[in-house]
Amino acid sequence: MTLQNPKLYSTLRRSALMAVIIAGCPTSSQALNEVHAYGISRFSTATTCGSGFSTHSVHLETTDSFLDTFRDLKDDGKWDQVSEIHNTAVHGSYFTDDAKESTCACSNYQPSCACIGSDTGTNLGADDSDVFFIHSHGFSNDAKTRTGFVTGTRTTDCTPTTSGNMLWDADLDIAVVKTCQSGDYDVAINGEFWQMIGDDSSFRMWNSFHGNSSCGNHVKNYVEDYSEDSIYNGVGENWLDEAYDWDAGADNDDCPTSVVFGSSYSNCNSMYRYGGWKDRRVTGNRTTAYIWYIAGCDPAGARQLPN
Repeated sequence: MTLQNPKLYSTLRRSALMAVIIAGCPTSSQALNEVHAYGISRFSTATTCGSGFSTHSVHLETTDSFLDTFRDLKDDGKWDQVSEIHNTAVHGSYFTDDAKESTCACSNYQPSCACIGSDTGTNLGADDSDVFFIHSHGFSNDAKTRTGFVTGTRTTDCTPTTSGNMLWDADLDIAVVKTCQSGDYDVAINGEFWQMIGDDSSFRMWNSFHGNSSCGNHVKNYVEDYSEDSIYNGVGENWLDEAYDWDAGADNDDCPTSVVFGSSYSNCNSMYRYGGWKDRRVTGNRTTAYIWYIAGCDPAGARQLPN
């Protein structure tokens, strides 16, 4: 397939079921530049999550590759904290807000589990960071009301979802989710990603995949290039450029997507094209959102994207 217009965007409908944001006092950590990278490579054991999934050692190598840029920035005095968390150290609670504990439900294959909201309660929680990256297995549901991914230990929720667990109301600005279907176009178009944020949230970008996400050594290479290229600009556009297989064309690609929240198209577009890890552009109140995608991309695990 020849792509005549390779990059398009759609406006996202705002859901009437938008989660309520609980305001709180700012903490000192909000002044720091912090990044967390989570890699889960072991699945389907008595203590780990991901029933039926196989071991993928490259999931740890990609987290390391993603963080190389931030380690260099830290060495140069331009970044504050870099955290790498692997396997059973990656808890579902790190992606769960305490306001959503009542809606969090453990997977049915977990013999004992506590749905605890610790996204800001420890130094390892996702909402304690400004940027997080995760490489694991992921999914969207058939009703297209949520996406989610697999974490590392059965002691807390194995499959945190965008509707049941996530509410970014503290520090998080950018999420890069290297998992299958976690950036599903139809979930976004249905307005379901609004359940992660509200008007007072600083969260502005969710980069992931509409379809199934491929795995292999090539991933750590493009993840490293993406991280390095996005220090000051292109943090959304670079994701589509690096994660899409331009040589193979639209058929059976992973179909990367970038969702940006803000007050207008111009603000969202500015973040998508010109924002970066060190230039997280102000997008205004989260009253609208846009999803960028590759026109006509036809992945495994999801329908073909619109032309």
